[in-house]
Amino acid sequence: MKDPADDTPSRRGARVRRRRILALTTYSLVLVLATVVATLAIERGGIDRPPGKPPEAATTARESPTAVQTSLTFGAQDAELETVTVPAGTANSALISFDLKINRSPVASPQAALVSARIDCSSDGRQVQMSASGKVSTNVLLARGGEISGQALAPPTDEEMTCSLRASAPFINAPSDGVDSLPVSVSLDLGATDRDRHLALHRLDDATLVEPGAELTVLSLQVDDPRSLDSINSTVRLTSCTVVGGSRDAGENKCQPSMTGTESSTVGIRVIARWLDEDGAIESTSTYWDEILAIDHDTHHVPWNLRLQGMASKVPDNATAVVLVVQVDSLAGTPVVVHADGTDAVISTLP
Repeated sequence: MKDPADDTPSRRGARVRRRRILALTTYSLVLVLATVVATLAIERGGIDRPPGKPPEAATTARESPTAVQTSLTFGAQDAELETVTVPAGTANSALISFDLKINRSPVASPQAALVSARIDCSSDGRQVQMSASGKVSTNVLLARGGEISGQALAPPTDEEMTCSLRASAPFINAPSDGVDSLPVSVSLDLGATDRDRHLALHRLDDATLVEPGAELTVLSLQVDDPRSLDSINSTVRLTSCTVVGGSRDAGENKCQPSMTGTESSTVGIRVIARWLDEDGAIESTSTYWDEILAIDHDTHHVPWNLRLQGMASKVPDNATAVVLVVQVDSLAGTPVVVHADGTDAVISTLP
């Protein structure tokens, strides 16, 4: 039975205050959780444009092998960080993927490093001519860290090959607090050897400037049996015109002083499939991937990387061939440069 003393104005007010406090606490927790989820989504996948979100059937590649912890000395050139062996008698081209995470360094003052990486292979003491070396680079604030990923393609081999991930940090001196190397985590993975590997055709001969509002097709490949599609591994090397330097391959810098500024380059990257009918005409078009990323003043160089599987599930019933296209859109901010050197895509098909 309810005690009348419990229903005095002061006790009713206390109960109301408790309910309000509980409601506010619950609301605050919901906001915090929503913020965390949104932040993780942006950090892991960029900002997706609604029309082209990745389909559920297309997933990222299998997990990388256990990372090796090592270091990259300031000033290093082509330091070997990790190796993987390609077995003798590998009849198909070998796909080698890597992830290089630059961990945070305990430095008191702001300092940045240019970090680059590539793959080279050798057999019986001789260098192997690579189909694609996986060359990538980025700027990293030491106190923040960063990461780069890529893939290389080595030719078929009758002999065993040793493939090395090599990294450089050329333009940096040891800071005054005594740090003289970058702590790094390295994963190097040899893809399945029973896949046919196809290197996409380059549509660029040199670094190419893309101004806001323009779009550029950078890679393409026609696959005559679309139902054999397995995966795509692609890298697009991008440089923002936040500064002039580094916006070239072999020729002159493509960014001009009049273009530069502190505003980030906002870039969209799409992987598009143009499905062909038996007459070779485009029957329909679909999007495998659609992502927006920003290249800020500090980072300046970004090697965008994608590993996508499950591609056959998206093939229309009446498609007899497909042209896969990687496209870059300059959306806002400062112009962006797409490098021909290091931009590539490997499309894998089932035999």
